Amino acid sequence: MKKLSFNKKAIGLLGCLLLIIASCNRKFDVPPSNADPEIDVTMTIMELKARYTAIGDFKRIDEDEIISGVVIADDASGNFYKQVVIQDETGGLPVLLEGNNLYTQFPVGRRIFLKLKGLMLGDYGGTIQLGIDSSRSDDGRFLNLTGIPQTMFDQYIIKGSFHNTIIPKVVKPSDFTKSLNDPLLSTLVQIENAEFKDADINKTYADPSKNTSAINFTINTCDRQSIVLRNSSYARFAGINVPDGNGVLIGVPSVFNGTLQIFIRDTADVQFSGIRCSGQAPIPTLMTIEEVKAFAGGDSSIPAGVYIKGVVVSDTKNEAAGNYRLQDATGAIQIRFANASVNPNASLGDSLTVTVGGLSLSTFNGGLQISGVTVSEKSGAGIITPKSTTISEIIANNRTWESSVVTINNVSITILETNSTGTNYLITDATGSLKSFVRNTAEIVMPASAERITGYVSIYQSTPDAALETQLTLRRQEDIEGGFGGAFAAVYTFNDVTNTSGAADPTPSPAVDGLMFGSFTAVGVSANSSASGRFSFTGWPLGATNGSDNFTGNLDTTRYYEVTITPAVGRQMDLYKIAFTLQRSGTGVRQVAVRSSINGFADNLPVAIDPPNSNLTVVDEKVVQISDAATTAQNGCVVVLDATYTNITTAVTFRFYGFNAESSGGTFSIDNVRMEGVVK
Repeated sequence: MKKLSFNKKAIGLLGCLLLIIASCNRKFDVPPSNADPEIDVTMTIMELKARYTAIGDFKRIDEDEIISGVVIADDASGNFYKQVVIQDETGGLPVLLEGNNLYTQFPVGRRIFLKLKGLMLGDYGGTIQLGIDSSRSDDGRFLNLTGIPQTMFDQYIIKGSFHNTIIPKVVKPSDFTKSLNDPLLSTLVQIENAEFKDADINKTYADPSKNTSAINFTINTCDRQSIVLRNSSYARFAGINVPDGNGVLIGVPSVFNGTLQIFIRDTADVQFSGIRCSGQAPIPTLMTIEEVKAFAGGDSSIPAGVYIKGVVVSDTKNEAAGNYRLQDATGAIQIRFANASVNPNASLGDSLTVTVGGLSLSTFNGGLQISGVTVSEKSGAGIITPKSTTISEIIANNRTWESSVVTINNVSITILETNSTGTNYLITDATGSLKSFVRNTAEIVMPASAERITGYVSIYQSTPDAALETQLTLRRQEDIEGGFGGAFAAVYTFNDVTNTSGAADPTPSPAVDGLMFGSFTAVGVSANSSASGRFSFTGWPLGATNGSDNFTGNLDTTRYYEVTITPAVGRQMDLYKIAFTLQRSGTGVRQVAVRSSINGFADNLPVAIDPPNSNLTVVDEKVVQISDAATTAQNGCVVVLDATYTNITTAVTFRFYGFNAESSGGTFSIDNVRMEGVVK
């Protein structure tokens, strides 16, 4: 038997990708398991299809065989009906299923396993399919294959992992043999330099009136080849105009009575935004954001030549890199640029003109976006007046108001959870509550309450089956008016440190109402930092040798970094934790400890590694040890503060000690020191 094998490296990378996405989208729950079951796959799809040798010769499968494949087409858009198409490394196969909304269980990218005993192979016009039984058409002329009943899905189908990717194979229409076992049939393919005929460019994809059940188009390529594109009039994109440009066509090919045809999953598969074979370019068309959002009936493509204008209502400090929220008088949308080279580096309040024709309008973790943007132009500045509203109204209108700016009055704010990238807060008014994620880079201090708070509406969905979660994203400190007290997360960035700036950090200290944060200073070590943009000094106690974890040195109480936090008169503070980035040179310190003035610097404070980092370990619960091989910035160092650090009314000083260096020229570097707590 053949054992299904997995690329462990690819699965590892996928796991990292999921963790990054979760961090970027303000959710800190542990992601659901995304592993395949341990199942022996006994044959490939093409080995199964090879059993079917003649059109109309339906075959029952009596052996205990198992195939597996990744779903490449589902019924989300309505262009595929009561079936999914799966593909493995050898070929593809439609699987007929008697159910609706199959995409909720078997979405594109999910691996499934099929137990074949009792199922049947058949064909539809020459395209091999898998179902459960045969039946005659009403007139008795044709033999049809029936789908697996929904009540029997679990008997024959085992669900596997999500988010598997099948890359379309680049083909030409002439590559197809159109034979019963053509290996390209029912697989994901890509045809390049393709376009609709001139006579069709003012038509819609299908007949939205449904007088005709499906519409065929002839798609031509610039090398004078063609293929039939067949679209169901029951597809959600049936009433959308076809694009007038040239480009890539992605889809699932089949044969029907000798005719080669291709089916798209949605209009995102029709990427016709380029110049036509004749040299004609798509005509530029200005649309409002509301008009563009009308194409969002599932993942879909915006017609070629379309561009939008709007004002940036997001701030890059509290948004994922390359993402902007753009708003005009009719609505708002998230714009995701393709890469850093095309990022306009726009600021809050900039007016942008963005070319979106031919791009995908899709959802990502629940949020509606236009992705892959490459062309934009700044055109001055604009003003968007926030809508004054309540939380209950925001939740009720979350999709309509998504990415648009709102103001909420008289709110309370509590901290929910935090991770290495930021903190989740709960904002509550008299009508309800919603979450707000604040990135560390935003440098926004959240009070316990505020007279007014402003931000843009965002939507998050943890899994495809989860409910949509409405959130509010702030842009800057000025979005909070009349705030008092509350949780804080103050970050020392050391941005202004240079190799001539001396022993004190010249960077402006964090600002928190009711607290005074002093500057970091280096004591007993070199006169200047060895690097810019971080606190990195030499001259630390020795005691380590290259390649060894045996140490002979000790902490020196006269050599340290120091910082002081002081509550204002009449104010108190609770300190929860201190997190920082640790770095060493090749001969730098191997161990680090932190102490405080609360007990006269008599003992090291407890430490932890969060998130886990294989280059960092905790020794005796109170010392961070860094791997000898690690010389780059390492995240995860956390100082854990207990109840001793609550209701503090006087100054507290913290000292960071580096020791067991390999040489006197070795460095101990800290960066992004984050102090978390509450001011009262």
